[in-house]
Amino acid sequence: MFTKLDLIERIIATTDEHVLAKVSKALEAESGEFRFTKEQLAMLEERREARRQGKGKGYSLKEVKAMVIAA
Repeated sequence: MFTKLDLIERIIATTDEHVLAKVSKALEAESGEFRFTKEQLAMLEERREARRQGKGKGYSLKEVKAMVIAA
């Protein structure tokens, strides 16, 4: 079992981006922090723009609840 200091030293010493990404993801999950990916943000922006232009469809809370229950 590693001590906190051992783990910190191993994280600082690593140059493997894959390992650092995993550590980052684990810490985010633990803190309950949620972040959108670039792809998710792009999709949201596309939908927002379609809505602004009158091309997108909005749903009432009642409609959304009915869709969730039906799924």
